[in-house]
Amino acid sequence: MKIKTLAAGLAAACLCAAQAQTVVKIGYATTATSHYGVGTNTFCEEIDKGTQGRYKCQQFPSGSLGGEREMVEAVQLGTLDLVNTSTGPVGNFVPEVKIVDIPFLFHDYEHARKVLDGPVGQDLLTKFPAKGLVALAWTENGFRHMTNNKRAIVKPSDATGLKMRTMENKVHMEGYRAFGIQPTPMAFPEVFGACSKARWMARRTRFR
Repeated sequence: MKIKTLAAGLAAACLCAAQAQTVVKIGYATTATSHYGVGTNTFCEEIDKGTQGRYKCQQFPSGSLGGEREMVEAVQLGTLDLVNTSTGPVGNFVPEVKIVDIPFLFHDYEHARKVLDGPVGQDLLTKFPAKGLVALAWTENGFRHMTNNKRAIVKPSDATGLKMRTMENKVHMEGYRAFGIQPTPMAFPEVFGACSKARWMARRTRFR
């Protein structure tokens, strides 16, 4: 974090009121107008308000600092302060988190919130410090949907044979293989370029 101080030439009365300001860098994979961006804006506003302006956020949306895995790694290494990320790549750093990526684990939003905001979810957050990370809270990313350019998917067998983009997450990949899908792990910033080049037939994502 970079510390910015007021110029030494200010009058003594001003110096008494001056406070150092810390700039906190936060990255995320989606656009500034996405739900990630809205959530990050609210988070940053609360930081500013709660510290009376001593901490300010500098946002890096749209994967400008890399994919989610790269940003989690940057936080771990100390080259980035914060990342707003899905759980997709997190299990590569904190294996216990993989449990929440099991397909069809949650019945609905209420079920997911009760689990993650309850003892199970809060216990998972305690696993991060041992890996050089601090998890602040769970955020909402929606349920995932499959889209493709071949056929409608209304039952598991309809997905058989599709080559589908997935996160860099072994639990997701194994789950899709169970349906006969050919998973292709890819960071989110690469998705739209891959779509234009028709590198795969389908993708799964969340709609908000």
